[in-house]
Amino acid sequence: MNKHKLKVIAAVCSGVLLTGCATMEQSAGLAALGCAGAGILTGALTGNAGAGAGAGCLALAGIALYNYHTSQTRTVQQDQQLYGYTPSVNSTEVKIRNATVSPETVRPGDTVKSTLDYSVNAPKGTQIVDVEESMILKHDGKVLQTLSERPIKRPLGGSGAEVDFTIPAKLPPGTYVIEYKVKAGTSYDVRPAVFIVGA
Repeated sequence: MNKHKLKVIAAVCSGVLLTGCATMEQSAGLAALGCAGAGILTGALTGNAGAGAGAGCLALAGIALYNYHTSQTRTVQQDQQLYGYTPSVNSTEVKIRNATVSPETVRPGDTVKSTLDYSVNAPKGTQIVDVEESMILKHDGKVLQTLSERPIKRPLGGSGAEVDFTIPAKLPPGTYVIEYKVKAGTSYDVRPAVFIVGA
């Protein structure tokens, strides 16, 4: 590959990484979708691991991530009223309340919204908890790409994260799974959400 082509790929990748970076949290989410991760998806689609690694930036441009957003969704009091639990006595606990992909049936070029909602509970006196969030795209039990993976400090109560991305043109039709996981200390919860890519 000549220098001119390398410059074009770098420019495409940089442009995509800057798309929608309105906040630091959006930027962090975009960074998690780096060129190496996109290369995994390209390799999976082409059956050529070398091509996947070399064309990572172009694959990322095809995914076209639009937005990553994270926020507190409920106070401790609201979470307790909604789910009826009391503060944990001994350890930190996390529990996924909802994990969705919308729409559930898509075609190449469609934009997908991946949404995670969960509760954080901790012993009395704790205000902030270190949580690890991840959203992983799978097909036939194999990991295609990590859409989002990051450590974050969360207040007690309800928290949520959203990732928007576009279905690549060459993604084969079939059933795909986004595996959501939250972890804090020794506590973790996992939940899958399914969507179907049509021809």
